[in-house]
Amino acid sequence: MQLLKLTEEQLKNISSGITLQRAENYVGKFYECEIEGNRLRGKIKGNHGVYNVELIIDSDPLDFKCDCSSSKEMFCKHAAALGLTYIYTPWVFTTEEELDRNKISTTGELQFYLKSVKLKDLVDELKRCCIGVSALADLTGISLQQLSMIIKDDQNGKNHTLTIPLKLSCLYLIERGVEAE
Repeated sequence: MQLLKLTEEQLKNISSGITLQRAENYVGKFYECEIEGNRLRGKIKGNHGVYNVELIIDSDPLDFKCDCSSSKEMFCKHAAALGLTYIYTPWVFTTEEELDRNKISTTGELQFYLKSVKLKDLVDELKRCCIGVSALADLTGISLQQLSMIIKDDQNGKNHTLTIPLKLSCLYLIERGVEAE
């Protein structure tokens, strides 16, 4: 899986300035966000209930669906907000396909991968390469107790300032095939 390409310029081309301005209020408030093929989907609580929103990325202009009444007349703020949420925070979207880390070619794809992969999975993969948790703690200068806490918190969706650097460290060690002494 590679990330779908979507830009603010594409959203500007299909919506009015006021729609995009209103959409900013909804960015990051979606739930049950997912990517399926060329479609982004999410749900958001609106003024008149929960709206199911869908944005089809590979059409020109972008195609969309939304349960709100405005969507029947124009590209609505919910569809714009779903697009902006994807642009700013693509890792909140789940997908059945995994991003193949061997095919990561942009910083956006790397950021998506780092936000979506679990630290425990990388540490487990690192263990199979002969580097254990205590060796990782020594290499990174983080106590074994703190490292264990960060791994556990990442499993529960909590991030520390060290989570991403630890994931990058694991990736580096895995990709380079570094072995413990």
